[in-house]
Amino acid sequence: EASWRKVIERHGLKKESRIGYSIGVAYPPDWGEHTISLRPGDTTILKPGNVLHSILGMWMDGWGIEVSETILVTETGCETLTNFPRDIHVKA
Repeated sequence: EASWRKVIERHGLKKESRIGYSIGVAYPPDWGEHTISLRPGDTTILKPGNVLHSILGMWMDGWGIEVSETILVTETGCETLTNFPRDIHVKA
């Protein structure tokens, strides 16, 4: 989360909202923020078996971009759970 923010800051961008949260059976969303919430100040240690919805979205005046993935934390890193083409679509 912090690394992603550093990259967008280099380009003069800032995002106030989180970039991901926990999902899964028996791990429902908690709008009280008592689950994993990828944002500044979250001290949760990610463990193998955690599943996250990562949503890297930026919405500006007249344009925006959104990258959304379901990610499984593994023993050696992570695995995306979505089998979907990774094409860029430009809507004019």
